[in-house]
This record gives sequence, C-alpha cells and structure tokens, in this order.
Amino acid sequence: MRPKAIRTFELLYFGAIGLYLANSVRDYEALKLAAGGDLTRRGLDPDTLLVTTILFVVGMMLLLMFMVARLRIGFVRYLLAAAVLWQGWELSQVLAEEQGSSVIVGVASVALQAVAVVFTFLPASNRWFAGTDVATTDNS
Repeated sequence: MRPKAIRTFELLYFGAIGLYLANSVRDYEALKLAAGGDLTRRGLDPDTLLVTTILFVVGMMLLLMFMVARLRIGFVRYLLAAAVLWQGWELSQVLAEEQGSSVIVGVASVALQAVAVVFTFLPASNRWFAGTDVATTDNS
C-alpha cells in the first residue's frame, strides 16, 4: 500500500495541474496575442500551437506524477523538484514585469507543486521508494 505522503502528493499535484489548466484557459487570448504575431509571420497557427503546448505540458505533468506515485520510480521526484525550481525561477521573472490574478494563480500552482514534491521526500516515502516498507503501518 502506498504511504499517506504519496497519496497526498498525488492530490496536491492534481490540484496544481488543475490550476495550470484553469489559468491557461482563462488567459488563452492573452497567450495567443503574445505568441501570435511571430508565429503568424512564420506560417504557423497560434491556436494549434498553443493548444498543443498546453496539452503537452499537462501530459508531461501527468506522466511524471504517474511515474512517481504509481510506478514508484524514485529518481523522477528529483526531476519534479528541478521542474518546480525552474518554474519558480521563470515565475520570478514574470513577477518582476507583471502583476495580476494570472500571476497569483501561477504562484499558487507552483507552490502546490513544491509542497507536493516535498511529500515525496518524507521518510515514509523514502522507505516506499526503496521497497523496504512493504506493509505501511505509519500514516506519514
């Protein structure tokens, strides 16, 4: 049985994915305008590229989460931690330029991801990844 920390990771990470999707849908037109001019000059459709990018990011997030929470591949949690650090750095660049509810939702999404990743490094999770915690008796 998976420890409570891994189940909590899953719930928090699903929440972060939901926030990312909500923010992307809400800011779709602004994102399209930001990328549209250059893409149109190159002969690309901004709608297609934007939807493909959003679906790719969500797909990668789900795949990495599945690899950690279900397949028990421990090194992927380090990839998730690196991704959260990268997103935090990118968000700090955006915060310097913009303000608004879109940025707040972005901060909330990255914060949820960060908290979720912390749960993969708790002692119960470490034992679970190592395979030494066959019957989980503690609830952490």
